[in-house]
Amino acid sequence: MQFKGLDKLHEKLPNYQGKRIALFPLIGIVTSLLGYGFLIALDILPRVYSSVEVLVAIEPYISILGSLFLATIAFLLIGTLWSKRDSMKEKYGDLAYQRMIPRGVIGVFLIPPLVFHAFTSIRSLPPGPPANTLTTQLSTPLLQLLGIPLEIDIWLRMIISGLFIVFGALTVRSALLTFGLDYMTVVYLYFPEESEVVDHEIYSVVRHPAYFGGVLLAVASLVFRFTIYSIILCIMTYLVFRLQARREEKELVDRFGDSYRAYMKRVPALYVRLRDVPTYLRFLKN
Repeated sequence: MQFKGLDKLHEKLPNYQGKRIALFPLIGIVTSLLGYGFLIALDILPRVYSSVEVLVAIEPYISILGSLFLATIAFLLIGTLWSKRDSMKEKYGDLAYQRMIPRGVIGVFLIPPLVFHAFTSIRSLPPGPPANTLTTQLSTPLLQLLGIPLEIDIWLRMIISGLFIVFGALTVRSALLTFGLDYMTVVYLYFPEESEVVDHEIYSVVRHPAYFGGVLLAVASLVFRFTIYSIILCIMTYLVFRLQARREEKELVDRFGDSYRAYMKRVPALYVRLRDVPTYLRFLKN
């Protein structure tokens, strides 16, 4: 099966013809694995070097700071596609996109580690329990602290989180199949003259369906652990999507003016209103 928009993507990447195009998902997977490994290594550092008092003292904040660092790098790398577009097009012409897209791929694939990290039980990582008791408290499910029995707590979190995972994954899938790889990889940011206005009913209920799918997966990670850590990490991931959406919308406002501003007032960016759920469910069937 060939993905929609793959031909257009090949056209704009002359150095990545044939199977060489697979280098991009490969780079992405390696990036995600390295990003997640980096976060886990930070988490266990105070346990490995528990004799270092400074590490033990800052252990409760290491998970948050590590994720914040990764989120910032991701946001900045993706942002270079916008901030350097004009200068790169002036210097390299039609090859500017080919030179810039690897940065965007790395930036995008640094976001999944943030979600995976929120799914991780920080207090259960090897080589042993946290070195600081505050780390244990921040990584303990809140329902247990409220006295909910462990058996009910686990099943409740798994079921609700599973629903968010399904809807998040289906939303990302439908966005990819509906709009194509060329739109998902912002080809038309560098070739606006070749773009077309996409008129799909999903845009009547949410402005950024692919990002909405990412937000649903982030919420799934929040519910799965339902700890102070997972709440903070979910908010952090949401902010990455929200700030990126604003960046894209600035471009769209410049292109379409007041009509897009009016659209922004009518349609939510990253959530679906209850009355619009039937339209959203139809989109998932694509």
